[in-house]
Amino acid sequence: MVWKTGFFACALLFAVAGDEHLQVAAERLSTNPILRPGGQTWNEFALFNPTAIKSGGKTILLFRAQDKNHTSSIGYAESTDGLHFKVSAEPVLSAQADYEKGGGLEDPRVVSINGTYYLTYTGYNLRDAQLCLATSSDLIHWQRRGVILPAYKGAWNTKWTKSGAIVPAKVNGKWWMYYLGTRTDTDGKDRDYMGLASSDDLLHWSDATSQPVLARRPGAFDSRVMEPGPSPFLTSAGVLLVYNGANEALIDGPGWVLV
Repeated sequence: MVWKTGFFACALLFAVAGDEHLQVAAERLSTNPILRPGGQTWNEFALFNPTAIKSGGKTILLFRAQDKNHTSSIGYAESTDGLHFKVSAEPVLSAQADYEKGGGLEDPRVVSINGTYYLTYTGYNLRDAQLCLATSSDLIHWQRRGVILPAYKGAWNTKWTKSGAIVPAKVNGKWWMYYLGTRTDTDGKDRDYMGLASSDDLLHWSDATSQPVLARRPGAFDSRVMEPGPSPFLTSAGVLLVYNGANEALIDGPGWVLV
């Protein structure tokens, strides 16, 4: 996943130079999964949705793992080469808060700012999915900061909130975060849009706009879902945002946009 992000960063640089029909080719670096389920009860069913960051010369993955009851935790793995990972025996975050119990913690995304790691994740209690935050100085010991964008209370995102991607530097004196919000459209169908939130301290967040900032595209690969991916990249041409798209059949694929 981290390598795919790197290729899309290259795509931006060439596309800005004027190549409107650039085809990006990615090389598969491993014929086998780099992480597998099993070994412990908390990760025996599935491992997926990793977020990656470099720390101390190592590549660190924080990933979503599920037990046999499909309750999710956040696991930790590290590697010196980006391909061979050692998984910690215990999760770094498991379902403890009321807004996590039952479903667990999903959609981790991590960013390092001024010596602190900020981890956004979705807390799911089998009823509501809400965007949450935790902080750490070492990627292993985390302090929960609670729900930062509650479900059902947005100006336009009238249902769930998920998948927060924090921009790693201030822009116009504020911190910014792209996130997924769900609403019911006029045809009665629920769709996932991309919203924008702002903060003065990285801990307290509020909607920055009264409408989604990235509109879905009917008939395209992102007609149903527009979900922020990793922390956006700051470039000389603007903010590069890699995102997950899905069509009405929920067939998904990655995309990018320059903001």
